[in-house]
Amino acid sequence: MRNTFNYLKKALNSKIDILDKDSEVGFVQFANFKSDVAGVFGTKKYQFKKKNFWSGNYDIYREDNLQLIGEVIFSTWKMRAEISLMNGEKFVIKSKNFWNTQWTMDDTNRDVVDFEQTKNFWTNEGTVTANVNDNEKMGLLVLLGIFVNFVYQRRTGEAA
Repeated sequence: MRNTFNYLKKALNSKIDILDKDSEVGFVQFANFKSDVAGVFGTKKYQFKKKNFWSGNYDIYREDNLQLIGEVIFSTWKMRAEISLMNGEKFVIKSKNFWNTQWTMDDTNRDVVDFEQTKNFWTNEGTVTANVNDNEKMGLLVLLGIFVNFVYQRRTGEAA
């Protein structure tokens, strides 16, 4: 099943809205003075927590019972991250172009989620296309893709 969503982040806002035909279905919220990130898709809530102060990697928790469900390992040298879920599934998300406006997530067999940034001036907008049959997993992967993309955007902004 192929689903397409839009995302929208307004300037100076730490919340990225995920929209399905102009109605909000989720969001990714970066905390202002903490490294924790909240993600909501439908009725499912997640927390992305930095492993420790020195690490750039994150653990993924289901918010309702604080169960660890996976981790995100960011590459230091490339625009790429590896996602490992506790059920054994592994995904790689990486930039597809020099400008980092197109990203893809795959599970070694096929592209699962594609991201394309369509506007970046006062707002950061784009589309997310997911090809996943399980709605809960689709929501988590969409959240993780947006999260990884914006973590790299923040890092490149800090380096500039």
